[in-house]
Amino acid sequence: MAFLYHKLSRRLLLALILVWSVATFWFIDPALIDRITVFGIGIVSLCCIIFELSPVFLLIFLSFTSAYSFYGLFFQYNIPTWLIMLAILVIFGYLFTYTEQKIGILGNKRLIYLLLFSIIILELFVVFSYFLINPLSQSLLIATMCYLFVGFSYTILAKRTDSSFLTYVLVAAIISFAILVSSPWSV
Repeated sequence: MAFLYHKLSRRLLLALILVWSVATFWFIDPALIDRITVFGIGIVSLCCIIFELSPVFLLIFLSFTSAYSFYGLFFQYNIPTWLIMLAILVIFGYLFTYTEQKIGILGNKRLIYLLLFSIIILELFVVFSYFLINPLSQSLLIATMCYLFVGFSYTILAKRTDSSFLTYVLVAAIISFAILVSSPWSV
């Protein structure tokens, strides 16, 4: 586990997740404007990884692209469900580990929250796969849940007083409602 805390290996793993998720998004998504937008944001994210800037932005963007890639692999390429579930636990577990390191969550309860975060994201992935909404919308909902969990970590676990957890909940609720109302209900 010590290699996860080393700067070079952390950057390398995040860059590997970024390249994999953006490349998979590029090959799976049919809309050219979506692909170009994600590719452009991916370039910005790569700069953030190199200079270790904005861990919350990286978590949200990588969770969105990773979730979309997993949905694409699950629906289009019929990858076994257990393999997708295991990959979700590993990828999102590492993304939260990186974020909690950068936010500065200390204590012996970090492992509990890491497992809780990974299992919640896994359960959301499975639940959303039964809805007939666009995988893009499903991925946005998972990214919104990652935002909510970062807000919990930032305000409650790291005990920062510059923002309120209620603000994160309200923003996540408004975004989730907007996604569900505006998304096409067909795959």
